[in-house]
Amino acid sequence: MIEVELLLHGDGIEGFRVRGHAGYAEAGQDIVCAAVSVLVYNFVNSAERFAGARFDVQDVGEALTCRFPEALDARAKLLFDSMVFGIEQVAEQYPEHVRIRRVQAR
Repeated sequence: MIEVELLLHGDGIEGFRVRGHAGYAEAGQDIVCAAVSVLVYNFVNSAERFAGARFDVQDVGEALTCRFPEALDARAKLLFDSMVFGIEQVAEQYPEHVRIRRVQAR
């Protein structure tokens, strides 16, 4: 299962973590993993390129953690909300393969 955690801090969000594998199909054929991966990497790359956002990203293969050193501006927030919406849609279609939740950051 892919687990997506939105890392909350007070009333805001300070980042997110994605880990695991969907297990929907064999590696290289898993459309659920591909969908989540595209949404995540597109957010990070697009926010950096088009909104000038800077993140602390740690990608260690089985897990990716992205922390926001500062609050997202309106453009980056829109891209982030779009990523979350997309992942929620995938989770709705494949609930046994993707879970998204909000957790207090440590």
